[in-house]
Amino acid sequence: MEEQKKEVLLNEQRESTLSLEEQAKLISIAEAMMVNWDLSVDRIEVIQGAQMGIVWKVFTSNGDAFCLKRIYRPEKKALFSIYAQNYLAKKGTKVPGIIPNKFGELYSKHDPFLFVVYEWIEGRPFELTANEDLEFIMKGLANFHLDSIGYQPPPGIPIFTKLGRWPNHYIKRCQQMETWKQIAQQMPDDSFSQLYLAEVDPFIAEGKETLQLLLNSGYHEWVNSIKHTPNLCHQDYGTGNSLLGPNGDIWVIDLDTVSFELPIRDIRKMIIPLLDTTGTWDDQTFNIMIDAYESVSPLTAEQKKIMFIDMLFPHQLYAVIRERFVRKTPLLGEKLSAAFEYEQIKSKALRNLINQM
Repeated sequence: MEEQKKEVLLNEQRESTLSLEEQAKLISIAEAMMVNWDLSVDRIEVIQGAQMGIVWKVFTSNGDAFCLKRIYRPEKKALFSIYAQNYLAKKGTKVPGIIPNKFGELYSKHDPFLFVVYEWIEGRPFELTANEDLEFIMKGLANFHLDSIGYQPPPGIPIFTKLGRWPNHYIKRCQQMETWKQIAQQMPDDSFSQLYLAEVDPFIAEGKETLQLLLNSGYHEWVNSIKHTPNLCHQDYGTGNSLLGPNGDIWVIDLDTVSFELPIRDIRKMIIPLLDTTGTWDDQTFNIMIDAYESVSPLTAEQKKIMFIDMLFPHQLYAVIRERFVRKTPLLGEKLSAAFEYEQIKSKALRNLINQM
């Protein structure tokens, strides 16, 4: 979660550095696109101008506000998520409704990009140091998962699913961590690389052991049991993509990355990065979040065991290593050392939980 907060701050800094010419260009794009909607536009503000996705706040002459977004994803994936969001909004789920254009379509296309107009949602981000907010955000996630059951994209729209792919995912990541040792060997003066070579083998071994735990669990049975009526996973749920509305409503926003998947993937991606920021394993925070989710959508003992197994895999460590060797971000050895330490703390706590089941 701390990394998400940093990313939000970086985005805000980028917006503040947009030149007047750049802002004018983006507003011009929005004005050109808004002619496709039957809305009386008064003024437009650039909210996010990053290359990965552009967001505008559109004010109408009657005082209403809407969100115009240029979706930075391949069209087929974008359509899967657009129709998913429309399905959820019409069902009453707390996601921004989509405003059809004057032709009755959910989006307008310009060059390779799809543009969508959403309801503008007012609210505040959740503060994850507050227990009440932890409960709110996890209950919102559980409701999102339950409400998404039954969604099927219209004919001709490809289905995007990650169901059943965890074993291959684990194998690929372990293989990559082995391959990155060869890259590290070519950088004898790099503290990160030398620490990686000295310490990574036990963590690769744990990744392989986690794979065996998964294969021996009820993972495939669970996948097979829901594959005909799966739920959606957000894939990027957190403080940046959820809001607490003024009436206590828990809103889920930015559904661009949704796909069919076991719900525990979102839970793992919420909890483990948050605990990572503390450098310790906080049982209280962990239990508050799990209990809040289960107060809405209970998990069986076997499902929780599968969740703990997935949490055991060194996902966070992998992300740090990938940042250095794939994205070429200059990271110091201290960053890797902290990641190693956290994986050891996490492993001890999760193995205790798994052994108790």
